[in-house]
Amino acid sequence: MPSTLKTPGVYVEEIVKFPPSVAQVETAIPAFIGYTEKATNKLAGDLNEVPTRITSLLEYERFFGGAKAETSISVTITEDSDNNKSIAVTQPTAKQPFIMYYAMQLYFANGGGPCYIVSVGRYGSQLADAEVAVTSIVDAAALKTGLDEIAKVDEPTLILFPDATKIDSVDATTFYGLYNDALSQCNKLQDRFTIIDTLSYDGSTSTDPNIAALRSGISLGKDFVKYGAAYYPHLETILDYTISETGITVVHSGGSSPAPIAQAKANAAKDTLEGYTTDGVLGDLETTMEGAITAVSSASDDAGALALVADVVNAVDAIITHLENVISEAESLVDAGRDAADATDDATLKGNVTTAVNALDTVITSHVRSGIVGLEANKDSLNAAADQTEADAAGVTANASVDALDIPTEIDARIGAIVTAIDAIVTAGGSAGVLNGKSLAEVETLDNSTYNKIKTEINNLPMELPPSSAVAGVYARVDSTRGVWKAPANEGLNYVVKPTVRVTNDIQDGLNVDTTAGKSVNAIRSFTGKGVIVWGARTLAGNDNEWRYVSVRRFFNMVEESVKKASDQFVFEANDANTWVRIRSMIENFLTNQWKAGALAGATADDAFYVKVGLNQTMTADDILNGIMNVEIGMAVVRPAEFIVLKFSHKMQES
Repeated sequence: MPSTLKTPGVYVEEIVKFPPSVAQVETAIPAFIGYTEKATNKLAGDLNEVPTRITSLLEYERFFGGAKAETSISVTITEDSDNNKSIAVTQPTAKQPFIMYYAMQLYFANGGGPCYIVSVGRYGSQLADAEVAVTSIVDAAALKTGLDEIAKVDEPTLILFPDATKIDSVDATTFYGLYNDALSQCNKLQDRFTIIDTLSYDGSTSTDPNIAALRSGISLGKDFVKYGAAYYPHLETILDYTISETGITVVHSGGSSPAPIAQAKANAAKDTLEGYTTDGVLGDLETTMEGAITAVSSASDDAGALALVADVVNAVDAIITHLENVISEAESLVDAGRDAADATDDATLKGNVTTAVNALDTVITSHVRSGIVGLEANKDSLNAAADQTEADAAGVTANASVDALDIPTEIDARIGAIVTAIDAIVTAGGSAGVLNGKSLAEVETLDNSTYNKIKTEINNLPMELPPSSAVAGVYARVDSTRGVWKAPANEGLNYVVKPTVRVTNDIQDGLNVDTTAGKSVNAIRSFTGKGVIVWGARTLAGNDNEWRYVSVRRFFNMVEESVKKASDQFVFEANDANTWVRIRSMIENFLTNQWKAGALAGATADDAFYVKVGLNQTMTADDILNGIMNVEIGMAVVRPAEFIVLKFSHKMQES
């Protein structure tokens, strides 16, 4: 309505009766600062060091990619003679230092929601112009740059550095110096909280030196440490490593692998052949045949010669049988040689075997077989001559002394060459199996069943991660199901097998209460029948009665930020009773809702909180002259029942 009425008519004026409302800000929006495979929205690298809001792991993969593949996982297959395979895999000997992707998996698995990603370095191939892929985390400088960038964004309420534990040769001063910077930012902005990992862990002693290093490394005062909480120890998770199937090579030993089998067959054939080609066996056969031929030749007449022809034929049959056995064993040796050649990728060794095999094959084909043919022909002639009483038996039998009798000596020269060449292949491969030296990608093609078993074993390898990302997920889960005022403790962790250190009550005594500096460290423990549970709810200001608990600090953060944003509308309004009533009513309505939700303790709203504003109450006349409106808010925030004591006593019988 116009401020002055000049024209006659009807005017409408809307009168404000209700106070404005306070909208509760988000309480669990983590900012993950670390290294990613890429940082690309539309152009390669256009998200470099740009805080980017995502709501799911799928979005993370779209903008920032996945994990860097492991190449140093050892895969060993031991196979017995019955082809039973035993597969053993080991943790990567040179783990990739980039764990941001795995941290995101753990965060979303534990209830995480919207969050911010600040990529401070890329290890993939989608890089901006002149950008070089990182291969290791050399210092904390890039992470500090990311911290500076997230300070420019208002929404994040939690700060994490998943990759910080992987900085090369990092010392406690550098590592916790990064968290000191984060706590300083929290103190300055007063709207966020830092989740702190320990640099490492040592389960061999009840007083892990990493705890003392944390307490010494976090060197800020109580006004800073109340904005952070530390969690211990690291976690063993069920997450699967991303692997390079072309970069992991299999070691395969034993079993029915081609080269050793070929060697065994070759040795057996060699032994038999040497038996056939010794002078003893062939000498006896040759002597028998030559004696029979001589007897025929020296017979007094044709009739006598013909009577002796049967002895010559029998001798020839024996030699033919012997040579056929030689061929059979020689062919076994040839086959063994070819199997061995197929089992090696070494061109020289393959060529040596092939040459020796071909030489023996030539002897068998060109000489032994033709020799047998010659002996068969002579035998036929002898049989024919036996039917001709006028035949010159001596002339016929003379042709039976053929060159075939010299052939085994030729074979002898070839046997050693083949066996030696096969031995060289087996020696070069040791007792290697058929999959030895093959990459996983090749194993998938050659033996898919074994490949699947290897993948299963690799996926069963536990992956160790710092706990901060899982804890951030718990914060988000508790905030959404209960409220930010509920302590994020006595909550189970998903995807976690066990803590890397078994924390006992005695160990937690020293973690939870620090009598020297008051810096509490929250334990993550495993309980029978309950699983892995966050078993601590303190900030680093463990001796501060006001800010001891994480839930109290974070609830104040939420209320302060929510009321601050809602109060912006009153800036430059009249600093008088009308404005004071409106702003007080606005805050009281908001806190009443929090009290009803269970965030504030008190039988009545008046017991749970108060809001004061007014002249001679929170302000002096001079304050008003200086444009200052002081609003005082007091809240009785609920605190967790950290220690429940059950007291029992005897009671006298009364009836």
